[in-house]
Amino acid sequence: QRAARDPERAQTEKLKALLAANQNCGYGRKYGFESVDSPTAYQRKVPVTDYETLSPWMDQIAEGQSAVLTSAPVRMMERTSGSSSKNKLIPYTDGLLREFSAGTDAWLFNLYASHRALWGTKSYWSVSPVAQQAEKTPGGLPIGFEDDTEYFGVLARWALRRMMAVPAAVARLSDMEQWRRATATALLATDDLGLISVWSPSFLILLMEYVEKNFEQLLPDLPLARARAIENAFDTSGKLSAKVLWPRLALVSCWTDGCAADFLPGLRRWFAQVPIQGKGLLATEGAISFPLWGQPGSVLALSGHFLEFIDLDNTQGPPLLAHQLQPGGSYTPLLSTGGGLYRYQLRDVVHCVGRYRQAPLVRFAGKLDRVSDLCGEKLNERRVEQALNRVHRQLHFSPKFALVAPVRLPGVTQVSYCLFVESDQSDQILKQAVKLMEAELTESQHYRYCLELGQLGPMRVQRVVDGWAVYQQTQIAAGQRAGDIKPARLDTRPIWAQAFGGVGILPKIDMME
Repeated sequence: QRAARDPERAQTEKLKALLAANQNCGYGRKYGFESVDSPTAYQRKVPVTDYETLSPWMDQIAEGQSAVLTSAPVRMMERTSGSSSKNKLIPYTDGLLREFSAGTDAWLFNLYASHRALWGTKSYWSVSPVAQQAEKTPGGLPIGFEDDTEYFGVLARWALRRMMAVPAAVARLSDMEQWRRATATALLATDDLGLISVWSPSFLILLMEYVEKNFEQLLPDLPLARARAIENAFDTSGKLSAKVLWPRLALVSCWTDGCAADFLPGLRRWFAQVPIQGKGLLATEGAISFPLWGQPGSVLALSGHFLEFIDLDNTQGPPLLAHQLQPGGSYTPLLSTGGGLYRYQLRDVVHCVGRYRQAPLVRFAGKLDRVSDLCGEKLNERRVEQALNRVHRQLHFSPKFALVAPVRLPGVTQVSYCLFVESDQSDQILKQAVKLMEAELTESQHYRYCLELGQLGPMRVQRVVDGWAVYQQTQIAAGQRAGDIKPARLDTRPIWAQAFGGVGILPKIDMME
């Protein structure tokens, strides 16, 4: 509340404390942290960075060197990855965890203060199966958290783990079938479940589909009284729903912005009577914002990291400070954190939608740099999203799953983009959808020019089955945790034709037939 009343003061104090704490580490000495006395001086002396810029420093940390990016010791490293880049490791210190908890604890307090129905209930926090055995860096640092409660403060973490419906130990089940059954059984056994907190709504949808498909086999694993209560509620309702399974469920917390918004109708099939609150922008690298109940967006986490924002309408100007954001503006954030990221460009896009007191409220809009550039076409995810919106408007077409990715057909030298889509629509509608999408994409000069030169083949379409399940399994095989997988509209890797069943069926639904 204090930070929201005076964001400029809160952020200036945050920056001074951060620089003072790290002036003697390798990075602090290189850029003269001890002589920086204002945000303006900080922007002048310290460069904007990304992971590639910092990777030599990250390698030193992974190898076991100390006082590299922070004076405080690194506790562990957490894996982060994008759909089009290799896994990256982010260092975690006690200071970084305190910065996370400055936002997550405030969110949790607001949540329970606004929903008295949550009091005395248990909660489910995303507990993903491990992709492989416990890992360490070459220098011996552990890699990865077991569950999402790690982002909270000590007291909140203690309380949450006492209220967890699914124990953290489930994360150690590396077999996906065992993990699903253990998770589903634990959730069904919890008659006082009040809160479900996951990242992607597709994660929760897949879990509910598993419960529905295996309902008769799961019931005998429950205590007899609990199994009978569920059966009686199901008989009364006539259909399986969240309220049948968990009558005290008061809230679902998940992503609701960007591509995740497309999953909300599917989620409502199970949670029609349960309020759904969107997450703030919280990445592995840091916490940008957290939701407040009743607000149109998430409030900036001003008591956590030092935040700057590149104005996307004026990218040549100096980055703005948090208090300078204006409603209606679009920005990409820079983070400076207690984990050793300084002026780190997160490559996310947020829209400012208002203010809470004097603190900006923002909503996630998408990724800035998900760009595919095979032959100069410079296709980005925002353009793909616009093309899909055009299809939706003109054909009233809402697929269960849609992903655009490059493919190369046997015997064809050109690379083409393919729309991998799960839909009940006819082949003819799918052809029309692809034509409309290509018309939207060719409004970009670079994309059109590559088509005209023959470097890029016409867009294709492939019907898929269980799209999000296959997408999730493929991402897990690449090293991501199931609960962390973000919905995407564009992926630059040419792996998806094989993942969804091979390129052989592509010509069957080719817009050029």
